[in-house]
Amino acid sequence: MFENKLVQLGLSEKGAKLYLLLLQVGSSPVSALAKRAHMKRVTVYSVLEILVEQGLVSYEHFSIGRRYSAYDPECLLYLLEKEKAELKCRMELARECVQKLNNPQVLRSPVLF
Repeated sequence: MFENKLVQLGLSEKGAKLYLLLLQVGSSPVSALAKRAHMKRVTVYSVLEILVEQGLVSYEHFSIGRRYSAYDPECLLYLLEKEKAELKCRMELARECVQKLNNPQVLRSPVLF
């Protein structure tokens, strides 16, 4: 059930599954996550890499490898606020482009080509 909600927020199905698993079990090596999630280790590594890039998961290096941990679920709100701010910037840029492109002189300018 929660996996579907996380997918709606932008996580992949496997990403949602691993994020929830990390929230439940805490810091874990990839081998343990792969076993509990019934996924191949190589798949878990690639999904965790995406979750790290998204800011949902972190890792620590140990002598026997990495251990991954989920960040607090509050980070989901931060990520959406970040997307909202980026979308606002893109909207402002789009408005500027539309305004300039509606000017016939701009379209005749050799700079465009």
